[in-house]
Amino acid sequence: MTTSWQPVTVRMLCGLEGLVGAHLAAGEAGLDQEVRSIEVVSTLASAESVPPGALVVAAPGETELVVLDMMLSAVRAAGAVGFVVTNGPHLVGSATRLAGKLGMPLLVATFKDPLQLARQLDRVVHAPELVRADVLSQLGRHLRRRHTEPGPVLDTLARMLSGQAGLISPVGAVLAGSALALPEGALTDPSPHTFPGAADGREGDLVLVPVVLDAQSGPDMWLAVQLPPGPRTWTTTAEQAAVLAASAVTGWAARRRLEGEREGRERSDLLSELLKKPNHPSRDLAESGLKLGWRMHGWHTGVHLRPTRSASNRRRLTEVLNAALGEQGLGGHLVERGEGWAFWATADREPAHSSHGDVVKPLRAALNSLSGEALLTAGVGRPRKGPEGLARTLTEARQACLLAGTGARSVRVAHIDELDLQQLLADWYSLESFQTYARQILKPLYDRGETQLIRTVEAYLEHESSASSTAARLGIHRNTVAERIARVESLLDVNLALPDHRLVVQLACRTLRFSDRQAS
Repeated sequence: MTTSWQPVTVRMLCGLEGLVGAHLAAGEAGLDQEVRSIEVVSTLASAESVPPGALVVAAPGETELVVLDMMLSAVRAAGAVGFVVTNGPHLVGSATRLAGKLGMPLLVATFKDPLQLARQLDRVVHAPELVRADVLSQLGRHLRRRHTEPGPVLDTLARMLSGQAGLISPVGAVLAGSALALPEGALTDPSPHTFPGAADGREGDLVLVPVVLDAQSGPDMWLAVQLPPGPRTWTTTAEQAAVLAASAVTGWAARRRLEGEREGRERSDLLSELLKKPNHPSRDLAESGLKLGWRMHGWHTGVHLRPTRSASNRRRLTEVLNAALGEQGLGGHLVERGEGWAFWATADREPAHSSHGDVVKPLRAALNSLSGEALLTAGVGRPRKGPEGLARTLTEARQACLLAGTGARSVRVAHIDELDLQQLLADWYSLESFQTYARQILKPLYDRGETQLIRTVEAYLEHESSASSTAARLGIHRNTVAERIARVESLLDVNLALPDHRLVVQLACRTLRFSDRQAS
């Protein structure tokens, strides 16, 4: 890969190689001068003969035997653009003041061998391809280790690139490594990209590489590298190194996903088996639950969650839902179950009767935080004791979840104790005789495939027969609502201005909607 030529400045070298952590004692005004060579001096005579554009490294042992400000004056007169010394008693205030007066960057670094430091810096200036090859080779050797975790990969990447590295979730949360400041919209482009550093030169480029397990669902994570100020060649090195590191993280993530899917199936199968025989769980079943961290004999509070519409990426939604629950302090067990998820928390003692708000409030906050990912409804059961109680509270939670989705709001959380009347209605809806009667009432609409009319009359009755509210809900004109309602009245032979007729049609609509949810 070829890159355009760019002058290497003193500022660009400050955060690279042996100058990581170097202190700028004076001469900030000269940081943007071009470095053409790296020279080592140990005597005043050698200082006088440095070429123009040189960054000068002073030998640590010898600089104590000479007057430092004389050497500074000499290299500046020769055209040097920077002076590097190691920390020691020779660094006196007069040299700092002189460097500032001359506009000469005076860098105080920690090094023992000036020749080694000079070779490192010279390769960055004159042989960036060799530096890149070294970085990629060393990183490749490190990544050949099997089952490399993200932490060591990020540490190695940050050390080799003299920067910071982090693993970022699609919503910007830090998963591993350093917490980095991301520009607005940084994660919208799913391809590898680089954001240029700050205009003041205090911060280098930001490299972002996606970690993709499923090409159809977009990046699962992002590998981000914040570089120090440096030449474009260093950014190119970082881009290639980050792609190499991202491939290792992809392998790790794929292994974790397989393990997670296997554990998810085991959890789901185990919960199904437990719910079938809650009164007498076998010894093997109890032991399997303990291995997963399930406590069978505490007080369980069950939650059932489901998406309002089919999720395109169920695995990803499970991960973000689990994270959202944890962020709200809802520690417990999340298990995929049918069309949704079962979740429960276990306590040693029976929770107070009025404590259901301690679950409902954070649960509502968790689901609202996921509104950008998916719209969910949730139901909460009563606290129940033991394995049998776990089955009962999850059954109550599922019933509450089905009822929670009957309102106009897309994201709702309902506790079973708040749904006594609705529970009675649900029992009524479940009666086969009433379901048959409901189908008979709405048969003229279903026979003609008038799904548009069915949705309209449902919304019309839910919004207290308000044409304006119904129109706003469905995104149509109120005159269209009036026309559809007139057609419904004609096909069903009812008058929705009459309370009894409205009640019968609304109960029929709700019954069939509830029946469809139970069937799904």
